[in-house]
Amino acid sequence: MKMKMKKKLAALLLAVLTAFGAASCSTADQSWSIDKDGERLPVGVYVYNFYSAIAAAQQEEGVDSSVSLLDQQIDGQPAEEWIRDEAMRYTKEYFYLRDQLDSLGVPLTDEEKSQAKSNAAAAWGYVPESVKKYVSQESFEIAYGETNMMYTKLFNTIYGEGGEKAVSDEELTAYFEETFYDFDYIFSSLAYKTDGELTDAAEDTAMTEEETAARRELFEGYAEKINAGEMTMEDAAKDFQTLIASADEQLSNQLVDGEYINSSFPTEIKTNLDEMQNGEVRCFEVTGLSKGIVVVRKNNIADSAAEYMEQEGNRQTLLAGMKSEEYLDMIKAGIESYEGVTFNDEAIATYHASEFYTFTPPASSTAE
Repeated sequence: MKMKMKKKLAALLLAVLTAFGAASCSTADQSWSIDKDGERLPVGVYVYNFYSAIAAAQQEEGVDSSVSLLDQQIDGQPAEEWIRDEAMRYTKEYFYLRDQLDSLGVPLTDEEKSQAKSNAAAAWGYVPESVKKYVSQESFEIAYGETNMMYTKLFNTIYGEGGEKAVSDEELTAYFEETFYDFDYIFSSLAYKTDGELTDAAEDTAMTEEETAARRELFEGYAEKINAGEMTMEDAAKDFQTLIASADEQLSNQLVDGEYINSSFPTEIKTNLDEMQNGEVRCFEVTGLSKGIVVVRKNNIADSAAEYMEQEGNRQTLLAGMKSEEYLDMIKAGIESYEGVTFNDEAIATYHASEFYTFTPPASSTAE
């Protein structure tokens, strides 16, 4: 009887302690996440940054998308721990960026703050409900709108005209010529006929072996004639347009960087462009969703530099491509050594990645 009584008392004591522990967590001040000289950011700023860090974690090198993110490690840390550290860095970044802009005498203007709010309002609809449960639109304006605005302004202040690490037009032009490609191409599938080639609605759209061979011969002939000066790319494109009875022009031009080609075109495009001389025309097959054939002309990228650079938006694109990685490393180092902030550890410890991340196994791994 005494033993049973002791067990009951122990169970009761455990229940009381558990309830007390739960109450302690629930009574933590959830109104703020980080404090700097008495100024506190809402806890929603941290929560949105926590959600953003989960998205960033999934893109980290070595992360296996076929396994739950939360069962993996990133840079030697358990994923959840890495996510929490990143979220705290993102949150700390707000004060760091503001102090940097203030020290350079270029704080955000009222107009820029207004634009930051507009940017946040436009993006608010894409925030999932699981995050909005803890994040107000005002917190989102701080974490997304204002922080991004400061990040961009500090970048432009440092690397723009008159900045500490200003990049000259000559440097940008050199970067453009090293990383961008200017090329024209005509494409045809080697598997399917276009609508214009079909003579009957019930006709099979798949090419026969004879039609595929004829298309190869046609495109190889275009390249041969163009290189011999007997035809231009424009002439070839018009001839092909007539042949397939298409209303669309068949000659396409691309002025893009190598990364874009890698992500948006078959691998054979960049491989051949890297081998080709300026003005050279090549015909080769490509693979992807379906097999095809192209005639490609590589243009001299230097001829496009001046016109491209004249547009401010393009100059900004080049500057970002050239210096964004260096800038990010600099910001990370600055935040790491930044002092004078205090985190509301009790509050931020109550949020877990499982609230905002659900692992869905790939279809192949769930099939029996």
